[in-house]
Amino acid sequence: MWASRVAKSLASSSVQNAWSQLPRRRVAVSRGRQFSISPVAKMERSGTELAVPKAAALIIGNEVLSGKIQDVNVASLARLLYARGVDLVRVEMVPDVKEDIISTVRSLSERVGPTGFVFTSGGIGPTHDDITYESIAEAFGETLALHAETKDRMTQHYQALGKEVNDARLRMATIPTGSEVLTTPGLWVPLVCVRNVYILPGIPRLFNAMVEASKDRFAGPGMVLETLKTLQGEGEIADALREIAGRFPDVSIGSYPKTQDSQAYTTKLCFEGRNAASVEAAVAEAKAAFDTFQS
Repeated sequence: MWASRVAKSLASSSVQNAWSQLPRRRVAVSRGRQFSISPVAKMERSGTELAVPKAAALIIGNEVLSGKIQDVNVASLARLLYARGVDLVRVEMVPDVKEDIISTVRSLSERVGPTGFVFTSGGIGPTHDDITYESIAEAFGETLALHAETKDRMTQHYQALGKEVNDARLRMATIPTGSEVLTTPGLWVPLVCVRNVYILPGIPRLFNAMVEASKDRFAGPGMVLETLKTLQGEGEIADALREIAGRFPDVSIGSYPKTQDSQAYTTKLCFEGRNAASVEAAVAEAKAAFDTFQS
């Protein structure tokens, strides 16, 4: 089974990396401080409404659900989509069971809509439990067929290794009819797209390379982000934050207590949204409500 490799927990670093990958296309000065405004967010500020594409991820594999393998593909996918202005709204895990894959991929496809994206991870290898292609084909009323170009690329790859392209390996080139097949430089593995579903291997090295190669397809209005820090604890500022969040429903306000003694704050606050004016106003209210600093 092509599946995610075991990796260290990315819980804290994932958030920090996502922040660091935000597109900083333009920096404006607002009230004496640096404030990042993407071109799309600037359009939002002027009143232009832009559609925000949604995305979902489906992780497939008994080994993930049993804890034998720890998925790491969701974290890397979330960072890429966040940096490109796409909202990842749902992540689900299912076993290697056709009925579960079919019902879940249909649900996720409907949830994100025709302008959104569903990414599947795992289950496209050569063994008996690799049933993602056949399951997704059945989910959308398609059949399976050998894809000639993928077969040719796979044959070149295995012949260079002195290995035979047998019937088991040919399963990896047998994909749903009606698919769009995308290629990735340096890889023979296809990125198969059925409607709004992108079918990917579970191996992180391949998953990441293939999503990265096609990332221009996945784009939406950029986010505006500003971070404040305070020496006050979450319990001390919770009421004020709740009131501010209520006044600015289009701004996501995250509160994160420090995790290391070396960090020179008690609580870090993240204000983000696609309306730059709303983000700026929410930050101003937070500064007025309690002591904060930026560093």
